Amino acid sequence: MHLERTKYFITALLFVLIFPGMLHSQEIRSRYATITYTDMATLRKFNNKLYMGRLKYLLHSKKSETIEDEVGSKIDLIVEKVETVLDMYPASLRFSIVIHPSTKGIQEDFQRLYKKKVNYIAFYSPGKNTVFYSANNAKLRVVAHEIGHVVAENYFAISPPPKIHEVLAQYAETHVSD
Repeated sequence: MHLERTKYFITALLFVLIFPGMLHSQEIRSRYATITYTDMATLRKFNNKLYMGRLKYLLHSKKSETIEDEVGSKIDLIVEKVETVLDMYPASLRFSIVIHPSTKGIQEDFQRLYKKKVNYIAFYSPGKNTVFYSANNAKLRVVAHEIGHVVAENYFAISPPPKIHEVLAQYAETHVSD
């Protein structure tokens, strides 16, 4: 009994140390992604910044009653557009998204994962199969770029070299947001 409590405590402690910002997080499950965010203000900001441009007309066919539904629909639509642009359709694609209120959270997560300081506004971690976004930089180009990394990583049996990965992500960014 004591050993089980100790294991539980250690597991909980590790979670707090590894994901300190996600203690009171909320979650959305869309067709392709599990989207984690800290509060409704962050999700609302992400949703408002993620202007869909010409793609907006495709969202009207999907009923969005809540902000959560709308964000999930937007992400799924972007995934499908990226797959079409890249002509890559990974089997049973599932990935995670973490939305931080600001770029500070992005930079802290990158440093925690890779032990390197950066000034990124978003990034994809292939090892975690997770995209990290900041709500204040949720532009269609940024979201499409990172999802381009997701699609490329999940399509190939062996991950392409970093430069090829970046070219594919840039191509997705440019052609989804045209």
